[in-house]
Amino acid sequence: MIKNNMKQVVKLSVFILLVTGTLGLLINEFIFNWGSTATLTFAALNVVGLAILAYTYWGMEKEA
Repeated sequence: MIKNNMKQVVKLSVFILLVTGTLGLLINEFIFNWGSTATLTFAALNVVGLAILAYTYWGMEKEA
């Protein structure tokens, strides 16, 4: 049960990271123009989210 809850938390955190990174990049580009630091920060959030997503898809052992 704990493993199942942890998987749900990881999946939710991936979703939050990807949405935050993508929306931040779009808002930075089209509305606020915060600069390269914000662009790198939001891009890093996307990369981390994608890395965790890849780990959950290929790295975690599947339960039978």
